[in-house]
Amino acid sequence: MTHDILFLSGSLRGASLNTRVMKIAARQLPDGFTASFVDLIDLPTYNGDLDTRETVLPSVLKLREAANHSSGVFWCSPEYNYAMPGVVKNVIDWLSRPLLPQNSIVGRPMNAVVVTGSTTNGSRCLTDLKRAWNACGGLSVPLPDCVINEAPSKFVVDDGIETLEPATLTMVRLAVACLVRIIESGASLALQENWQAYTTALAK
Repeated sequence: MTHDILFLSGSLRGASLNTRVMKIAARQLPDGFTASFVDLIDLPTYNGDLDTRETVLPSVLKLREAANHSSGVFWCSPEYNYAMPGVVKNVIDWLSRPLLPQNSIVGRPMNAVVVTGSTTNGSRCLTDLKRAWNACGGLSVPLPDCVINEAPSKFVVDDGIETLEPATLTMVRLAVACLVRIIESGASLALQENWQAYTTALAK
């Protein structure tokens, strides 16, 4: 069985450090796993008036279909103002609807790397992202956290291909491997069953 992991960048800049790390992370997948990507630049801010059967936009459908097809999600995101960026929160808002009977986050394992030019910031974005993902029924990888500080200095070119200096690359590989391990554990099935039990109880 082949598993697909959806890789998302929380930065929309054309030269985004996070998008560059995302592409490097996707190359660390083991055999039996494939990477897919969705560009978030055309995703509108969540608006319930745009989220009906008649009005849902192609960019929203593409995101939801990619998430539903995936076995897990891997984020690379900056930290803005000591929190996760609006881009990331907006994706969670779209994927968490319709809430019932089951949204696109339920049972979906997720891990994240925060990439920042700062010497200290990053951990708060990880905390926000994992808390929100879990609250919507997903399963975030608890440890180890991966924050790449002073990121511009961490890129290197090896045989003409952009990658990361060894210590940083090791942490990114670990973040990918930890997500793979959670997916292979089958833990997402238990979360889906819990969600179904919850929605059944609500209907009584």
